[in-house]
Amino acid sequence: MKKNILAIQMSSKIGDYPANQHKLEIFFNRAFSKYNDIDIVFLPEVWTLGWFPECFQENADKNATAADFLSTLAKRYNVNIIGGSYIRCIKNENNTEYRNTCPVINRNGEIVANYDKIHLYSPDGEAKAVKCGVLPLIVDIEGLRMGLSICYDIRFPELFRSYISHNMAPHMLVNMSAWPKTRRAQYEAMAKSRAVENQCYFLALSQTGLIKDDVYNSGYSMLIEPLGDTQCSLNEDEGFIFEKIDTDVVDKVRETYPNIKNRKINDFGFCPKYIKTAEA
Repeated sequence: MKKNILAIQMSSKIGDYPANQHKLEIFFNRAFSKYNDIDIVFLPEVWTLGWFPECFQENADKNATAADFLSTLAKRYNVNIIGGSYIRCIKNENNTEYRNTCPVINRNGEIVANYDKIHLYSPDGEAKAVKCGVLPLIVDIEGLRMGLSICYDIRFPELFRSYISHNMAPHMLVNMSAWPKTRRAQYEAMAKSRAVENQCYFLALSQTGLIKDDVYNSGYSMLIEPLGDTQCSLNEDEGFIFEKIDTDVVDKVRETYPNIKNRKINDFGFCPKYIKTAEA
């Protein structure tokens, strides 16, 4: 089974959701004017507000409509969307919580699932600004199974092992990030490692461009094949990855090299939730 994916590498303006929303609309228009038969669109982490945890809570209301906006795009372009992330505000009777949340949206514009970032990056204050998620998520979109992760999650291989241990193991792992330029080499090394050790595609999608002062996002997003080769990569410029994912490639690699079957440990402390969306 084959699916065409589009990953958008963009730079976000800190705290300015309307500007970032407008930019994303432009990206969608350009992409769908250039490429045919896009099945799934992927966005980077906190494309709504940029990577600056100090502004997350105070600007959460500004990006509160992000999922609805993506739903509109999904219906307009008849495409599934893995929505990077936005800062989701959850108000209860006694308190207010914030999550770094990736919405999963089908072609009909329905929000079929949310993945809340599990591992929060404490040095930049994210762990104080938002509450961590607890549930890994596998989404099955029209036969393509994907295990989701956000940025710092990539450093914890047990998360991805829990995905591969599931009886509906993913064909593809996804990491949506606002990764720092200073640690670009680490990101590439981990993306390739996660692909090879789990014998699947790995999409590492980062924001690019200036964050603030002299701090930059990495860019250099990449799609890694199950044997560790780079199928496609970008530089620091804003742009697209448009590639085909072939689940038969994954199946063949796992059959030829039965590394996953030969493991001795299957319990990695996580139990992913599995959601299958409606067929196209």
